[in-house]
Amino acid sequence: MFQNIQPHILDTQYTPRAVQAADYAIIIHGGKLLLLAQRIPTFAELSANYQADFTQPDYLLSIEDHSFFFFDVRLAEKGDFSYQSLNALRTLEPQWLAFAAATATHLAIWYKQNRFCGHCGQRLTKGTEQRSLICPSCGAEIFPRISPAIIVGVKKGEQLLLTKYAAGYDRYALIAGFVEIGETLEDTVRREVFEETGLQVEHIHYYKSQPWAFSQSLLMGFFADIASPDTYTTEEYHSDEAELSVAKWFDRDAIPIDDTTLSLTWTMITDFRNGKVK
Repeated sequence: MFQNIQPHILDTQYTPRAVQAADYAIIIHGGKLLLLAQRIPTFAELSANYQADFTQPDYLLSIEDHSFFFFDVRLAEKGDFSYQSLNALRTLEPQWLAFAAATATHLAIWYKQNRFCGHCGQRLTKGTEQRSLICPSCGAEIFPRISPAIIVGVKKGEQLLLTKYAAGYDRYALIAGFVEIGETLEDTVRREVFEETGLQVEHIHYYKSQPWAFSQSLLMGFFADIASPDTYTTEEYHSDEAELSVAKWFDRDAIPIDDTTLSLTWTMITDFRNGKVK
């Protein structure tokens, strides 16, 4: 999966340092990331091509001898510099650098979205002891946000339910959704499956997890059986047409290969296809 970068080690501890010429620069505008010819630019490349105030970067993380910094400046596209969807990081090579860049972007988005105190409106300052933002007026302290989300492989004997979203991602996937306030993970599984397909599930069991910076999430994978496998056929259950365009059962040996190897979804589907999940 995307986070499997061994023997490389990601260091996200808050240990601020001075930016160096070879460090990587994260610039975000309109939800997109500034890339140089489809890669993350270095600080040297950024400062050589733009005249801007680069004096107050936010240290994000390091991986071996490479550090990432967020520069909260607005830069125009020029030459080989262009703003790209964050999904461009999924195909960046090498993978260990792509994962580091995605995680750095997660933190950069948090800095960009939290400039002022939500309680009193004062500009926030960076904490000195740990990664936090502190209001000098009311003392409010804000930490990086991670949104919990679930992915569910719904099983019916030797079949797995695959879906396609009504908009956006157009490959086969599993049921997915964010955890709501007051919910257990198991309750989220039941709710999301029912809301999107009309099915009820039982025998919910945990599979594994994945940090997913593209939605600032921690994904948690589960498998579950439909509550009454003899009750539902392909024609008899409904799906949420606003959410899904396709909801279809596939026999274990007929499941399509329709995703990159980076995602938790792909790993779950592959393990069911190969008989590792019963």
